[in-house]
Amino acid sequence: MRTGELMLSNGSPAADVTATLLRIVSASGIRNVTTEVTFNEISLSYLPDEEALPFTRLRAVHNRTTDYSRLDALENNTHRYCAGEIDLPQARANVLQIEHAQREYSQLLTAAGWTLLGGGAAFSLGAGTLVVIAAMVASGVISFSLELLDRYRLPIFYLQAFGGFVGAVSAIIVHVIDESVNSSIVVVACIMMLLAGLTSIGAFQDAITGWYVTASARVFETVMLTLGLVIGVQAGIMLADRVGSDISISAEVPVTLNSILVMTLAGAAIGFGFAVGCQVPARLLLACASLAAFGSLISALMSAANFGALWSVGVASGAVGFASVMMARHLRTPAITFVMCAVVPMVPGSLIYRGLLAIGDDVQRGGIYLITAGGVAIALASGSVFGQYLATGITWRFRRAMAFTPVIAAPFATSRWRRRVAKPRLPKRPGPKTDTMTIEVTATKDAVQPPS
Repeated sequence: MRTGELMLSNGSPAADVTATLLRIVSASGIRNVTTEVTFNEISLSYLPDEEALPFTRLRAVHNRTTDYSRLDALENNTHRYCAGEIDLPQARANVLQIEHAQREYSQLLTAAGWTLLGGGAAFSLGAGTLVVIAAMVASGVISFSLELLDRYRLPIFYLQAFGGFVGAVSAIIVHVIDESVNSSIVVVACIMMLLAGLTSIGAFQDAITGWYVTASARVFETVMLTLGLVIGVQAGIMLADRVGSDISISAEVPVTLNSILVMTLAGAAIGFGFAVGCQVPARLLLACASLAAFGSLISALMSAANFGALWSVGVASGAVGFASVMMARHLRTPAITFVMCAVVPMVPGSLIYRGLLAIGDDVQRGGIYLITAGGVAIALASGSVFGQYLATGITWRFRRAMAFTPVIAAPFATSRWRRRVAKPRLPKRPGPKTDTMTIEVTATKDAVQPPS
């Protein structure tokens, strides 16, 4: 239960949480267990036999953050327990240690990561030196300010509005300094930075894989937080109109050989900055940056071939999803870490900003931009899920061990699926029997027969 709570609160999809819970109970020799994962609650129910009353436990998830170092530690702890390398008391102690462990990076380094993300986003849009520096400063200020305001338990809706307003004000300052530059790129970079921390990709992934209750809650959360961002940016646009600053976005950058190279380098910077901001372990930073550059390169090449935005990001995210599973198996970490770092450079920040600018004058045109941005988000999620499906099928065929391979499928509770996500396990030494009311039963030789 503690493992599932920490996974869900740190950004893991519902399918991965359920798969991990069933791996743990199956490796413990416990059968007839069902689990249910919603947006803020996890339940486990154990039926010893047909005539007994079920033992059910619920655990609420309150605090939400994005900390991939915890997901990495939880996955390694689960793998070691399922493989019989550690016993139940040691696994429980490790979970408590992970829960109370310090963050991978300090607040200053985290802000530096978001700063790099903002600068990379501006660089990918063809910005000059002044605009890139302004985007980096604005992203760093937003990150540091949101970290401080979060200590006062301010709802994240208002934090998003504050971040959008700071981005617009930064664009106004750039316009005052130099009217010849495209200051609107600063706003777009800040939008990408603020949207990167949302759960929109995970929400659509839950919807695609059949977890509709969890997905609907995550989608509604994303809509509310995006509305907060809209309010902040609109307030900044009104301020710009009052002071006579033009922060409207110009035409898109044409896709050329030089821009493909720029997008690839910018994608690596964005992926690296996002990884640092989301506490990805240091041993995985280079891999995250490389995969983000790989995804950006494919997307740029597809755009240059006039495949359209949806197909470009869909194919790129599919390749990223496939590569993420392979890299996750090699580096022994959850694939969601690589997926999220690699798709962030393709977040449709410019489309959202165009929609915000247009919706005040032409609701239909602004709505088209926003709907297109939603379509890009769905393409990112569906492509990454499909790529993981393909990679998971290949690894199932050649290797039976399921550790570090995501089980992205419809909600499952059958014995067949459980046998595929956990190997039969005998502990190295018998552990003490515990009360089954706690759903923490040790698979001892004299208490539980090994699973067939």
